[in-house]
Amino acid sequence: MDTAANVAGLVDLGLTRYEARAYLALIGRQDATPAEIARSTPIPRQRVYDVLASLAERGVVVHVPGQTLRYRAQPPDRVAERLIAIRRRELDRVADTATVIAGELLPQYRSGLAHAEHTDYVEVLRDAEHAVQRVEQLWAEARREVVSLVRSPYLALPVPEEATVPEVVERAIYERSMLDDERTSELVHTFAALGEQVRVAENLPLKLTIVDERSVAFNLPHAADADSSATTLVVHNQALAATLKVAFEVLWTQATPLDDVR
Repeated sequence: MDTAANVAGLVDLGLTRYEARAYLALIGRQDATPAEIARSTPIPRQRVYDVLASLAERGVVVHVPGQTLRYRAQPPDRVAERLIAIRRRELDRVADTATVIAGELLPQYRSGLAHAEHTDYVEVLRDAEHAVQRVEQLWAEARREVVSLVRSPYLALPVPEEATVPEVVERAIYERSMLDDERTSELVHTFAALGEQVRVAENLPLKLTIVDERSVAFNLPHAADADSSATTLVVHNQALAATLKVAFEVLWTQATPLDDVR
């Protein structure tokens, strides 16, 4: 019963290797003493008592009443549910801690940006998934305004039912070709219904997001595969953001409001 795969699976659920081996040694038996478990596993005899006590504390095994110390394994399905519940509580605790730490460190990070060397202003993201996550993080950190130029390809197309917009002023110019696709067209109209100010332009030079006139994210398509591959640059520089905001405003005045697009 003590196979490597079973041990590894129980370790993934949160047991130590000794705990996993002790539990597996009890499976298929009515019950067993710590000495019997030590004899049938690689667990040192001086450790087996603590291992079984730890398993009993988490409800993986139970103590059998009687004069001799004996343990019985709980059913595997119940054990799996217990261990998953414990891991969920641990993850919730870690998530709460991470939120508190991030909130405490973010002001210090932003303060550091103001004194950073010029090379610290630039993030280079070559992985599409990481790029999407980073831009979403910028949106979440926005305090006043997000403006965007949006053109194909859409790196991570959400379904309209899951679409959200930042709780700040948001304006976006979409390239006309995006309305030719049923899915992206539905998404654009959903964003507009959620409060995004939308205009449409025939052609846009690149994809661009400007957050609070301080951070800029834009894509540089790869020449050999311009339709599906790009490097995303995130630049934290107010002068660059202000300059690109001027370009955005020019395009905004030239673009057509979504309701007027035919």
